[in-house]
Amino acid sequence: MKLTIVIPCLNEVSTIEKAVKIASRAARQYLKKEFEIIVADNGSTDGTLEKLAKFRSIKLIHVPIKGYGAALHYGILSAKYPYVFFADADLSYDFGELKKFLVYINKGYDLILGSRIRGKIEKGAMPFLNRYLGTPMLTTLNHLVYGIKASDCNSGMRAIKTSFYRQLKMKNSGMEWASELLIKTAINNGRYIELPINFYKDQRGKIPHLRRWEDGWRHLKVIILLKPATLVIFALILLLIGLIFLPVSLFTTIAMTLFAEFWLLSYLLTKKLEEALSREANPISSWLDRIPLVFIAVIVTFLGFLQLFIISDYHLFTKYILFFQMILFDFWLFFIETIKTHLIHPLPDKI
Repeated sequence: MKLTIVIPCLNEVSTIEKAVKIASRAARQYLKKEFEIIVADNGSTDGTLEKLAKFRSIKLIHVPIKGYGAALHYGILSAKYPYVFFADADLSYDFGELKKFLVYINKGYDLILGSRIRGKIEKGAMPFLNRYLGTPMLTTLNHLVYGIKASDCNSGMRAIKTSFYRQLKMKNSGMEWASELLIKTAINNGRYIELPINFYKDQRGKIPHLRRWEDGWRHLKVIILLKPATLVIFALILLLIGLIFLPVSLFTTIAMTLFAEFWLLSYLLTKKLEEALSREANPISSWLDRIPLVFIAVIVTFLGFLQLFIISDYHLFTKYILFFQMILFDFWLFFIETIKTHLIHPLPDKI
């Protein structure tokens, strides 16, 4: 078996040397001479590069785009062997577990996932909210939306077939790259399997690169953007809830209807964004292009301001609802038109 080991790296001066040594030891033990080690550096400034200069056998690449996903993307695309095995440089994963992955690499799987949830997690290695809320919630969403049978969507130890990875056309540069990789594997009918791994405390002694709420939101964004129809399902559920509460609370019904409207408009927005990213028109996007949205926005805005003077303040709730509708539609149109001009039909820098 010929294999590339990729280690993403950003300011890992206290652990990178040991990480490379452990990875090299595991590779020599299980792969003999048919391997390479790539360290994908994301702009280290703390002396990490000086530590890496001691290793003549590794391939160091400098990643120009910031982000965990960007580092791994550049590392995988730089690999010369048919499979890539990767794990973090903070020693939270044991490169010695490579042996487990080789069993399934030899069976030709496209993606082999390490699961911290199914393995052993050292006390204090994973924050409580990450372990019992964030990771389970995102993993469950992946299962419900894409049918992915995995227990850990955020694991940082995986192996992937290099040729298969090149087909995925990955887009995300941050931590959400991990979810995108798993989802696109499922969408492209890739063969994947999950195996238990151990997870240890970060050995760097500093704040981790992970930003819990920001990265969690970006994971959620990936789940939605790769299957925008999910937004329509959410909207229908909210409408149903609104109808159920109609005899009890008119306010709840209106609120649920507004939320449903927001999700439906978001669905249309994502279809336009999908056209911009894929460079291929889709029926929904083409339909939007045929509708005079700007003219409709002018009418909606005019009526929205007009009702401020016509409707009495005794009906303040009604005025709030109508004014909010106007703002929601205008903001939505602003983003639609921005996607058209800046992403789908941008002017070239040179001709």
